Amino acid sequence: MLTGTAGRKAHGKSEAAAPRRVPLGGAIQAEYFDADPAYRQAFLDHCDLIMPMNELKFDQIRPARDAWNFEPADRLVEFALANGRQSRGTCHVWWNALPAWVEAIDDAGEAEAVLVEHVERVTDRYRGKLAGWDVVNEVIANDPQQEGPLRRTDWLRKLGPRHIPIAFAAAARTDPATRLVINDYDLEFVGPRFDARRDVMLSIVRQLQDGGVEVHGVGMQGHLYADREIDKPALERFHRELGALGVGLLVTELDVIDWHSPADPQTQDATAHRLVSDLLDALFAWKPPEAVIVWGISDRYSWIPAVLPRPDGAPDRPLPLDRDMVPKEWMRLLDERLRRGD
Repeated sequence: MLTGTAGRKAHGKSEAAAPRRVPLGGAIQAEYFDADPAYRQAFLDHCDLIMPMNELKFDQIRPARDAWNFEPADRLVEFALANGRQSRGTCHVWWNALPAWVEAIDDAGEAEAVLVEHVERVTDRYRGKLAGWDVVNEVIANDPQQEGPLRRTDWLRKLGPRHIPIAFAAAARTDPATRLVINDYDLEFVGPRFDARRDVMLSIVRQLQDGGVEVHGVGMQGHLYADREIDKPALERFHRELGALGVGLLVTELDVIDWHSPADPQTQDATAHRLVSDLLDALFAWKPPEAVIVWGISDRYSWIPAVLPRPDGAPDRPLPLDRDMVPKEWMRLLDERLRRGD
């Protein structure tokens, strides 16, 4: 179970703070961990949980059939544990980050053997060290109304929908104590496409349970958009429906995509604060989420400028610390709400 921790340095101050009732996590990247001491320190100053962002993905762990590379992930997990933080894994199954040798497999039996071997070996290596795993990531179609429920991925082509329970079952038997999560994006917003995505997620969870497969949580990525509204009633209802199934909810990749907001830092930050506040209001309306994990920590390093750049070329402000590692108001909001747990 994910838990908050006591005695963290609050906003870079030295005094001990009350423990967070809901843990605050951050996703860390090895390349910046090695090069930037201020980046490393920011995770220690602000996070209860430190999660490798990319280093546990398939193409990083096993770039070739006979080559396993655990060293970057090992360093990040050990950094977290040595400093009294929790860690978790993301992700075993994803449509992206597959090495070419896996993409080339055409035989279903071989594909299943490779998938099971991968999940079992990686899960076993970190058994007892990780509080949970995103076992399966982004399997829902972008628009289920138009495309059907599941994204057309390489794993779906090779194994059909059964690749989902295969991965969960392999993780469960390898580390029965860890929390097993299914993770996806666009579960937060107003509109029929987002309603459909929430419905598909609930259906997948029910099908796993009906098949006797353990699933403990749903990861809601939480990539928030400045031009979208959080559907607070629908999100509260979704949380309750998961709870009725005995399944928790956590935020796994929180950041704010402000590409269509005015190029003014105060406006960008106010928009981010409002969206994060609305998200927390919806999540806490029934019961606290299991964790809130930020997809990075500082604007200095984010995927957003490369993938979703602002048309005006202005700097993005997607994360709770600015480029100088100074906390924004929405970091303070996160800290206060997660400490209170309401």
